[in-house]
Amino acid sequence: MALPPPPAAAQAGAQPVAALAAYGQPLLQAIAQQAGGQGAAGPGGAGELIAALASIALALQSADPARLRRQTGWWGRLLGRDVERQLDADALQPQLGVLLVRAQDSAVRLQADSAQRQGAIAASEQAALALQQWIAAGSALLPAVADAQAHAVLAQRLDHLRRLAALQRSEAAQWQLLQAQDDALLARFRRIAEVLLPAWKQAALARHVQDQAVHDRQAAQLQAQIAAEVAAAQARLP
Repeated sequence: MALPPPPAAAQAGAQPVAALAAYGQPLLQAIAQQAGGQGAAGPGGAGELIAALASIALALQSADPARLRRQTGWWGRLLGRDVERQLDADALQPQLGVLLVRAQDSAVRLQADSAQRQGAIAASEQAALALQQWIAAGSALLPAVADAQAHAVLAQRLDHLRRLAALQRSEAAQWQLLQAQDDALLARFRRIAEVLLPAWKQAALARHVQDQAVHDRQAAQLQAQIAAEVAAAQARLP
């Protein structure tokens, strides 16, 4: 959506005080209309995807009680939390395929949220640029405004537009940070789903036909990599 350009200097200079008090109003209305059409760009479904990946990581640990005990810690073992996690892992392990499908669905929704957020980022950046153009035009006009009241009114209005431009830039920066976090999370999900998990399954199946000790180590290493990816993803949550 194209935003309106600032008026010509001669046209703006001839405006009464009331009009100068509303300087930039056509632009603000267009920005509000653009924001309404854009829709709300929420924080995305990252938490849902991280929870799905955490369930996958726990399911993989069903065959490794020792690792579960180490993760629980001494105090957790004293409280019996290692037993609870083992029961949870045993319950989740047969559902590994279903858990992966849920994670894939969550990733698709997160990608859709990210696409919407990209539109919000572009709209905020466009709004900040347009506001800066109006501010520059108004600042160039300000020395030619002889009436003291009109001069003060326009100066105050320009300060208001500057604050709005700063707000738009800040909003765009916040969306960009969330976008980068979601992109990193999606990259971790793809690595788990497309590389680590298939390799773990292959190593787990090979235990029964070849050197079990070797493939146990391979499966444990892959499982640890998956757990590390999930832990890194969880670290982004508050």
